Amino acid sequence: MSAKVSMDVGEYLRTSFDGPDCEYLDGEVVERNTGELPHGKAQGNIYFLLRLMADRLGILIVPEIRIRISETRYRIADVAVWRNSNIGDRIPVVPPFLVVEVLSPEDRMTRVQPKIAEYLSIGVEWIWVVDPIEKSALIFSQSNPAGALTETLRAENPTIEIRLAKALDFK
Repeated sequence: MSAKVSMDVGEYLRTSFDGPDCEYLDGEVVERNTGELPHGKAQGNIYFLLRLMADRLGILIVPEIRIRISETRYRIADVAVWRNSNIGDRIPVVPPFLVVEVLSPEDRMTRVQPKIAEYLSIGVEWIWVVDPIEKSALIFSQSNPAGALTETLRAENPTIEIRLAKALDFK
């Protein structure tokens, strides 16, 4: 889907796309950069490491989920985490407290920055932006919307800590 595709929000919500799910931005269907090994491995590792903590922390972890920003905007999080499973039936009706975005080689911060701002605007408390190629990560939060470089992916309430090196260990 390289050409711009327009549709109404109802049609978008009923559509399954070939390949990775697409975002919906004010009437336009927008492809996401995914599908390469570094992205997939990092996303899988982070999901797995969070899943190991799920029962103990009482969290729900969902990969590749549509998140409603507004009536006309839906973003797809690489990984999203909620404090409990009472989030809705098809599309979550409450924002996650943690969102993970894994950069693909073509991604630039100028493309990811609007997503970060939108996640913060709907109440997402923590956003991890992980770059598997550069082996770096930024954490954004309600208390630090400008973000900070980190070697440990963190969130609070509940406390989550994952060493970046472990998240990017592709053995």
